Amino acid sequence: MIGKLRAVSLFGLIFVSMFVLHIIFAANDNELLFCFVVVSISLMTFFCGPLCLLLETSADNYRSTYLFSSIIAVPLSVGLGWAYNDMSLGYLMILFPVISIFTHYSILKSSLGDTYGLK
Repeated sequence: MIGKLRAVSLFGLIFVSMFVLHIIFAANDNELLFCFVVVSISLMTFFCGPLCLLLETSADNYRSTYLFSSIIAVPLSVGLGWAYNDMSLGYLMILFPVISIFTHYSILKSSLGDTYGLK
């Protein structure tokens, strides 16, 4: 079980590190680095599944890693919507999870070629 969560745990560590960096850069008024980190966090949220697969070393764990990281992407995208909506409720808190689910589902069902052995 722990082997199946290794890639997701590593992704979480990187995500938390980026989150801490965005706070540090915002506090120090370093706009360029702040924007870079915010864009990285956004991409990490919407592509959580594929990024976790890049971190996964065992092809046997691809399916479980992708599905688990797809589930994790939903609350991350709700939080991202909260942040982009100036820390208040808004339509982005619904739109971002929908985009994340659509992205992960589209990659899973892609007919363009190899989809990480998920088919």
